[in-house]
Amino acid sequence: MPVAPFVVAAFEPFAGRARNRSWEVVRRLPARRGVRIVQLPVDFARLQDVIPRLMHPRPRGIVIVGEAPTDRVAVEQLALNIIDTDRPDNAGARPQAKTIVPRGPLALRASWDARALAAALTADGTRAAASFHAGTFACNAALYLALHEAAGRVPVGFLHVPYRRGANGVRMDALVRAVEAAVGALLVR
Repeated sequence: MPVAPFVVAAFEPFAGRARNRSWEVVRRLPARRGVRIVQLPVDFARLQDVIPRLMHPRPRGIVIVGEAPTDRVAVEQLALNIIDTDRPDNAGARPQAKTIVPRGPLALRASWDARALAAALTADGTRAAASFHAGTFACNAALYLALHEAAGRVPVGFLHVPYRRGANGVRMDALVRAVEAAVGALLVR
């Protein structure tokens, strides 16, 4: 019997930039049998179609990686049922105070202990912290949709990586290890 895949997803470039560091990290993951790598659109309408397809065939787990203006890995705890942005997605949409899933709960919790994973990453030498929620842009929308579709049957987590290295940023090799640790955290839960 074939092993169900584990999905690791990250985002395409947006805001006119040529690259998205989340995708740069994920595409550097060592090739592993049973791990499916997916690039997500930064397009709210397309996310509504793409995220449910991640569930087929039913994966062992899903880790989504996005980028944020931070100097550490942010291990997300919650997704909010709202999109609210002044910044356009790649299709030009700027939804404000828009519900992602009508009649869905206000928030959904990621499948891991974010504080424990952040502590493990820090102990391994990668600056990390638990983050309360994934914002109100495409990262949050993807996490909310994945948690909603998983309905507790598939573990789902989300990491935000720094969008650039900078003088005090996190090195690429540390970010790759952080994503591998996130996958491991969901596999052992």
